[in-house]
Amino acid sequence: MKTELELFRATRTNTIALLKGLTLEQINKIPDGFTGNIAWHIGHMVSTHKGLVYQLNSVPGGLEKDFVVKYKKGSVPESPIDQAEFEFITTELLNQVDELEADLDKDGFFGVNIPYSTSYNFDLNSFEEGLKFSNLHQALHLGYILAMKRSL
Repeated sequence: MKTELELFRATRTNTIALLKGLTLEQINKIPDGFTGNIAWHIGHMVSTHKGLVYQLNSVPGGLEKDFVVKYKKGSVPESPIDQAEFEFITTELLNQVDELEADLDKDGFFGVNIPYSTSYNFDLNSFEEGLKFSNLHQALHLGYILAMKRSL
């Protein structure tokens, strides 16, 4: 799990670094050729990590239902986010790493896995598979953010 946690931290740290110097207007802009914006991708990263790693392993996600619905798979930005929501998301990007690290140290914290078939055509059948897939998912969205930033 040490490598998975290090990869998770690196991806989240790189995501935060990409956001440096961007205005809220840039973060909310949907670039030509895209259906989303940077704001949606970082919100989706926060929301989906909780689903893949926590909820699929019988632990409540801890996010407001409205937030999860706003950033779930298949959704699109409906309106710009404000500074408060941006700060919440960016804080969660890093807090979730520390939270996962602490939770991994708790024996029996993660419960029974709920099998899940991803839209990536990959089945998740264990906590370990969920965490590894979450890292892949995070990196995928980091790539989208990088492409969007270059197109701004």
